[in-house]
Amino acid sequence: MSNRIETVGIIANLNKSDAIKAVKPLMTLLGDVNLKIDAQLADKLKIPDGVSIRELGSVQIVIVLGGDGTMLTAARKLAPFGVPILGINMGRLGFLTELLPNECETAIPNIIAGDYDIEERMMLQVEIPEHSNEPIIGLNEVTIDKGASSKLMSHTIYVSNSLISHVISDGLIIATPTGSTAYSMSAGGAIISPSMDAFIITALAPYSLAIRPLLVSGNEIIKVYYKITKKKFHPHLTIDGQVYYKLPESGSITIRRSKYRAKLISYHRRSFYDILRTKLGWGPPPSSI
Repeated sequence: MSNRIETVGIIANLNKSDAIKAVKPLMTLLGDVNLKIDAQLADKLKIPDGVSIRELGSVQIVIVLGGDGTMLTAARKLAPFGVPILGINMGRLGFLTELLPNECETAIPNIIAGDYDIEERMMLQVEIPEHSNEPIIGLNEVTIDKGASSKLMSHTIYVSNSLISHVISDGLIIATPTGSTAYSMSAGGAIISPSMDAFIITALAPYSLAIRPLLVSGNEIIKVYYKITKKKFHPHLTIDGQVYYKLPESGSITIRRSKYRAKLISYHRRSFYDILRTKLGWGPPPSSI
């Protein structure tokens, strides 16, 4: 339970017409709350005085209209400011969003009155020698892959200076617990409760039956030395499926737990296992034949 909310920021997916149309009704619903609207969204709606991400970082909560992708973007941008975010699902799956559009009329006034909890999620930080001055954080995962090439990559993985394995594969995914239900899961990785501080390392199509996903503590530092097996292509590094870096033909990256944590507003107070069952369609046992 928190005190009454006086300042609210709003971000929306500018590529979703439903999200943009929902902004003005949301503003009406928020009543006399002091609002700050993301500058790009304000331009789209022809609303004056849109603000920067830094100014959104000064509000008490930010409401995000969109799907999981919009939530991931907001989490990366707002985590350094420690601002809690509330997701309204205008997308498909909505693992990270809290409300459906038809719940807002009841839920938003209650949340503004202080009826909510905050769930903190571990984030990761990636260090790339070629981008040494740029802080790179993510909520879901970091992926190293071979891009459009049909050739494999070689990876040597260390965890806190201990050699784990040499892996020949299409790439690697290093995911947080939040990211364990995303790309990592589709690649065969385990699902991890978001209350844990841990990484899961999963190889993409490894050329070995011995390689299995590996769960390590969030206190560990993961270092990956990589190189391509054939020249003339460059591997890629991707954060949360959204931020891309072109890597040299060989090199290293380091992944560690970020000092920032994503703060997600919980109104329904559903357990992670309730969400898994609902979102992934985990139903009752099959009926007897």
